[in-house]
Amino acid sequence: MARACLDAGVISLYYLKDPPEKIIDLMTSIKDGQIVTIVPSIILVEVFKHLCIAGGKEYAVSCIRSFEFKIHPILIQLTPDLIIEAGLLKCQFRNKLSYNDSIAIAIALKEKAIFHTTEKNLPKIHNLQIISYEF
Repeated sequence: MARACLDAGVISLYYLKDPPEKIIDLMTSIKDGQIVTIVPSIILVEVFKHLCIAGGKEYAVSCIRSFEFKIHPILIQLTPDLIIEAGLLKCQFRNKLSYNDSIAIAIALKEKAIFHTTEKNLPKIHNLQIISYEF
């Protein structure tokens, strides 16, 4: 079964007005059980912030709860090994990766998942498969 690691941009866009068709298709495949979804739990803080700015606190709370209930992501917590892997990525690509992207990419690599992102200028990272979304 396919595995997807989602970044904050993909999740945020899904809950904002008029999400891109490609993101709707992704979420439909996830809901239908065709894709196992992995999300670093810390990413949801960034998602909450984006949704809170766009629609207020109650909207953000509702979206986060909906995401957990309808998408059923596997929420990954940071471990010492993931901290090291994400830190190495951030150190190597310090001007190109955010902390959250470093964490999500480390998890995508560990879990052998495709990284779904809205980032436009990611560096080439060995063994990382990426699907990008426009907004």
